[in-house]
Amino acid sequence: MNILVGYDGSNAAKDALKLAKNYAKAFDAKIIVVKSVTSHHPLDPGIFQAADEKLEREIQNQLNGDITSYETRLLVSSRSSGENLVWFAAQSNVSEIIIGVRKRSKVGKFLLGSTAQYVILHAPCPVVSIK
Repeated sequence: MNILVGYDGSNAAKDALKLAKNYAKAFDAKIIVVKSVTSHHPLDPGIFQAADEKLEREIQNQLNGDITSYETRLLVSSRSSGENLVWFAAQSNVSEIIIGVRKRSKVGKFLLGSTAQYVILHAPCPVVSIK
């Protein structure tokens, strides 16, 4: 069983990771932590490597060695974060997605979009949202 966690460093994302940790222990599952970055311009590969290493350290600290079966992925593309998470879930045989949600105003959702809403509506597997 593979559990995908959409991670952006927010408190909601950290709570999603805690829930995934509990699920992984209960179901002997692997956690795949995915951070999605939207970029329309070519960037220096060193920036990607530093961001990927930072993500790995942060997740390793939060899991405290309790879970050994996990991986981190930094996805960089021109797609939105929601599209990236759904695409990755479809490509990686993910059994479940856990994603944190934040309360936003209607204007905030209109201007910035809602990653969680996109994932919930388009994911190829069950989605658990946590706030």
